[in-house]
Amino acid sequence: MRPFPSHATAFAARIGAKHPIVLAPMLAHTTPRLCAAAANAGVVAFEGAGQLGKDVLVSRIRETQAMLNAGAVFGVNLFVPSGFYTDPSSWTEPQAAAVEVARERYEGYLRELSGEAAGTAAPSLSREEHQAVFSGQVDALLETGVKLVSFHFGWPDAAEAGRLREAGATLQGCATTVEEARWLVDQGADAIIAQGAEAGGHRGTFIDAQDYRRGGGGGGGGGPPPPAGAAGSHFGEEPLRRNIVGA
Repeated sequence: MRPFPSHATAFAARIGAKHPIVLAPMLAHTTPRLCAAAANAGVVAFEGAGQLGKDVLVSRIRETQAMLNAGAVFGVNLFVPSGFYTDPSSWTEPQAAAVEVARERYEGYLRELSGEAAGTAAPSLSREEHQAVFSGQVDALLETGVKLVSFHFGWPDAAEAGRLREAGATLQGCATTVEEARWLVDQGADAIIAQGAEAGGHRGTFIDAQDYRRGGGGGGGGGPPPPAGAAGSHFGEEPLRRNIVGA
């Protein structure tokens, strides 16, 4: 077995983990029991918050915390609304057509697996409603004392990042390109997760993906943060892995 890179072991030690291995925040699959088992084994375990409301997230976090051993490292991943939200009325015809194709494929897979149709889709939330959910999730992290937080689809605004910073949380960002990684460094990320194109069939691209605000604030630090992981990065000449992970 190849030894872990020095930056990986250094970051694991910095946050108190025994091993530089991360249980990724797989929404609906990283259950409290799984997160607790992984964290108790000495790795960094993340719960995926997705669009969970505050009360539900608080319940899941407390359930996990009740099973943690002393010194176990447990964090929560949040989706940044400004990086993933798009107003359907702004879609071009090709984009709208692509969404319809995706919907039809999803319904086909659902019928094949369950024998049932997808039914009526849940109403879409506005950007403001998504932001309200996000703010409630930050409230949940502060209420439960979570000290490790990662963000997908960008970086929170200065107010939300500041609330977490004041509570002593370590903040990580997720980059899919070198440009995104550099931008996250400017926001003051403590670590960057390098996500390659092979990461489960989707990526959290937020620069040049949509023409929306990508966050702002958090303060720069002294030098670049370490790459905390390389989700989906392969061992060929993939530019993101080569430039950020440095392996």
